[in-house]
Amino acid sequence: MLDDRAERQHEYDLHAYDPINWWSWRPGIKPRKAMVTGGLITLFALLLTGIGLITLVLGIVDSFSPPLQIPGIVSGHAMNSFDGLPRLTIRMHFPGFPVSVSPVVSNAAYHAISNGDHVIVDYSPRLHFLYALESAGQYYAIPGSSKADDPLGSTALLFLGVVFLPYPALLALWSWRDLHPTRDSGNGRCTMTAKIVGKRAAVRTVARRGTNRPGLLPQFSRSWYGVALDPIDEDSMQRTMTFSISYETYRSLEEGTLVSITYSPHLHYVYELGRA
Repeated sequence: MLDDRAERQHEYDLHAYDPINWWSWRPGIKPRKAMVTGGLITLFALLLTGIGLITLVLGIVDSFSPPLQIPGIVSGHAMNSFDGLPRLTIRMHFPGFPVSVSPVVSNAAYHAISNGDHVIVDYSPRLHFLYALESAGQYYAIPGSSKADDPLGSTALLFLGVVFLPYPALLALWSWRDLHPTRDSGNGRCTMTAKIVGKRAAVRTVARRGTNRPGLLPQFSRSWYGVALDPIDEDSMQRTMTFSISYETYRSLEEGTLVSITYSPHLHYVYELGRA
């Protein structure tokens, strides 16, 4: 028994000097808060992904389809004082489309088409994106428009959705597992005895204790306090683990102290932490 304890102590002494990796994907927040935050961001990411994917596919299909042609009459010419681009005001009478539109046109179309002229307005058949005008047998493309709508914009939405989706979805999954443990995991909380091998504080503001940092989002600029624990349980397979703790707990503990911790298995939210 003494040899086993000596071996365990020797192993700990060697491990205590290993560098501590404070980076962790597990934020240490309450499971219910993680469920709300991760769920909302996941829904937003799914919305971006769906809009980007649908508009991209429909734009590709529209690029190979004949246009939807709507007759109209030019009722006015205008030169935008802000951007200096010429515009035509076109009145249309077609169900499901606006009565009047004022698209930006090329200089050739602006000077060639007069008030009262009959024109054909070309729309993409599915996205209803105005991309060209036809008058007196001439074809005038709308600057910056195409039959495929805006493929770059659709791709950007799809990319943002794919980027924002994985981690919030993982947070929601972790919080669900912490809140709804299986029968094998007991009450969904892990308990271990460990030794404090490191402490870290990331103080973002210089302010008195008990005061909040002024600003629109003070909750995102609070100081962060963490502790690194090395399990001493004989059946523990974990190496050094880091946890986010409160300021009061950070001040009350010192390196080398034996502590008992109760935490959620997936998010690593600390329920209890005290001297063993």
